[in-house]
Amino acid sequence: MWEEEEQVQLNDTSKMIDVTFRIDCKTLPYDHAYALSNEITKNMPWLLEDNLTGIHTLHGPESGNGWVRSEKEEIFLSKRTRLVLRIPRVDIEKAKELENVSVNVLGNTIKIGKSNTKAFLVVRDLISRFVLCDKNETEEDFLLGVKKELFSHGVMIKKAICGKEKSFTINGKNRFTRSLMIADLSKESSVLLQDTGVGSGRIFGCGIFLPHKSIDAVSGFKED
Repeated sequence: MWEEEEQVQLNDTSKMIDVTFRIDCKTLPYDHAYALSNEITKNMPWLLEDNLTGIHTLHGPESGNGWVRSEKEEIFLSKRTRLVLRIPRVDIEKAKELENVSVNVLGNTIKIGKSNTKAFLVVRDLISRFVLCDKNETEEDFLLGVKKELFSHGVMIKKAICGKEKSFTINGKNRFTRSLMIADLSKESSVLLQDTGVGSGRIFGCGIFLPHKSIDAVSGFKED
């Protein structure tokens, strides 16, 4: 889907914000999203009260333009890796209760350190690494569904591309995901899309949008 049209106006504030935490952890299994979510929400059950609240999956060193993530059984985490929660701005102080907590994720201890807030970057191109979807639906149907959902939230999109297909174990079930890039957003839509995300499963790291450097990265976006 790639419809040309001019951009709209701006929106200078967001309802959500990212809170980042320093962590000490060497490795994690690639399929850690569900276990990580369970451990974090045990300590902060209030995170489950808002379906827009998200827990980003943890990522090791990436290649290319930042889209490719290792698919090995274990991912290696550097000192620069951060645990990131996407939460309502009003809950920033509550999020600090996670500082200095240790959690065990699939046999790996994660020591959580100090936190910082990170406001959204207002950029034209955003990516979501994992969007939960039906494995049997076509890319066209998936994109049309995304467009319809985002329209209902007031986000107008004209350019979107599916990326890599991956699966995760959530609550004992294998769930299918697609990566998704949305490009040429207006400033208003960029902020709103980061606020709302798409689909379900934010608490497992799904449907969360992040800045992407350039649409030129599409050349390496689609992979076998």
